[in-house]
Amino acid sequence: MRARSMKIGDLAVHKVATIPSGTSLLNCAKEMRELHVGSLVVVDENERPIGMLTDRDITIEVVALEKDIKTLVVDEVMSAPVSVAHSSEGVVDALARMREQGIRRLPVVDEEGKISGIVTASNIVEELSVMLDSIVRAVKSSKTREIAQRP
Repeated sequence: MRARSMKIGDLAVHKVATIPSGTSLLNCAKEMRELHVGSLVVVDENERPIGMLTDRDITIEVVALEKDIKTLVVDEVMSAPVSVAHSSEGVVDALARMREQGIRRLPVVDEEGKISGIVTASNIVEELSVMLDSIVRAVKSSKTREIAQRP
């Protein structure tokens, strides 16, 4: 099956919203707003993912508990350790990890462990939709060809 041979690096978005460890949570929220994203990958000084911060983390861990967003840093709220996929990893394996861990975003790293992309459940659904559309078109095309060849 072709989907099993597809690599996660092929589906990853390679422009990743990252934030350095130690960044104030207020600046993280401002960065999310400016970039129009719902998550940031927290990276160390070597650009290796060490955590993930989502808008939901901010809502549930800070706003709902009435904590002061101005006094917190990302390290206090982010989910860590972060699960990652290697760019050469198969989509099926990465999707299984996402399902097992209950996550919708998976940072993708290169051979050195540096952030090289991110894949989301939405990316995978989009790709599967394209594949399903191709299958439907192939079925319709074969039927049309058969009708034309064998009236």
